[in-house]
Amino acid sequence: MGKKMHIRQEISKEKTYTLGIPDLLVLENEGDDENFYTVHKRYFLKEKVKCPACGSTKTRCSKVIKRTFKDIIYNSDGSFKTINLFFYQRYLRCDGCRDSVFPEEVDFAEKSCRYTNRLSDKLAEGTFTNSYQKVCNNYGVPASTASVGAIMRRRIEQMERLFLPLKPPDVICITEAAFHSNVYPIVFSLRGTELHLIDILPDTSEESYLTYFRTLPLEKVSAIYIDPSEALKNAALQVLPNANLVVSDECILRYANSSMRDIIRRDGKWFPINHKYDRLTTNNKFATDAYVRQRINEGLEKRPRLKAAYQSHQGLLKIMNERWSYDDVFAWAQRIPKDLVEFSDVSTLIEYYETEIRSFVEQHTKSPKGYILSVQNFYDALKDMPHCIYEVLRARCMFTVQHDTIEENGKKLRLGVPINTIIEKMNKISCDIKEEREYGL
Repeated sequence: MGKKMHIRQEISKEKTYTLGIPDLLVLENEGDDENFYTVHKRYFLKEKVKCPACGSTKTRCSKVIKRTFKDIIYNSDGSFKTINLFFYQRYLRCDGCRDSVFPEEVDFAEKSCRYTNRLSDKLAEGTFTNSYQKVCNNYGVPASTASVGAIMRRRIEQMERLFLPLKPPDVICITEAAFHSNVYPIVFSLRGTELHLIDILPDTSEESYLTYFRTLPLEKVSAIYIDPSEALKNAALQVLPNANLVVSDECILRYANSSMRDIIRRDGKWFPINHKYDRLTTNNKFATDAYVRQRINEGLEKRPRLKAAYQSHQGLLKIMNERWSYDDVFAWAQRIPKDLVEFSDVSTLIEYYETEIRSFVEQHTKSPKGYILSVQNFYDALKDMPHCIYEVLRARCMFTVQHDTIEENGKKLRLGVPINTIIEKMNKISCDIKEEREYGL
């Protein structure tokens, strides 16, 4: 597109002002109130665009591509309308470095995104607490799954820049949580009795762990609670060789609970009680309802394999409800009937992570009483959340609740998201999205 196609007199000052995007000029003779055709203000300048490869100004227009975006314009009364923004983007050829061709810079939209930045930010903010489909419907744009990752990453990066520095944690707790078909590391900080969510990582690779550890203030970390993951263990040893690596009672109980639920799923069909997963994985010491106990016993008598699993699991709960040692849980694992193959994961954990389990038992400071329940409740809330990509999940957990802060030596520091508050928020988001889908809200 050269000057033969457009002249400066074709620019509409009123529509350019209405659009309000720096560097874009709106053409008067094209479009209407819902369709804005634009060029970059450089189009009418004599200065040459520099080649990003060599810095040469020996550049010339090679071709023009009309790109289409969705944008949002606000009225003086606060109402808005969604428009189509057409941008005539020039591709320039550089004569200074072997005729390379490059597009002129676009700073009002992310690469490969069909929404302008200001619209994508609105879509992202809405998706923090609502379904992406509902938010897009509200703004009258298609719910393109190809765009949701880009718009969420942009908004997350903006909000992360506003984060206060993280207070150096005393203990880091990392659990690898299954979320639909993916597994994400959940990172908590433990200070005394306070548990805070401080991040969710994109994957469980050693490189991902190393990259994250290097962003943390680790000078005061005395212990790291880990799941049975060689990638996590290797990364922790590289970054914190002197820290105490432990596998906690919570991890052992979580793995045993998961194994027990697998057996219930296979052998517990038509079991004669409601909420069978919760009741068959809870310590029977706390089952005060005689009728429920009777129904459990009746159901187990007809299912010998499930009965053996129930008794084994109850044995572990009894051991870990009291003062226990590594030898206690190792002996328990050896007594598990061989046909209960679902317990192999927890048996392997106990066998191969002896050092880390002993370190937990022998450490001076134990995890607080509410730690196991808090992590379990977080897992339950996570399990109930509707499917979404990683960026959406992280945004909903990290940016919908105000982080706790503390002031030290005149400096304000971030503690993270309080665990009970984020669990409540996660449950509310899940409930709201399910209602949207059920009632078409």
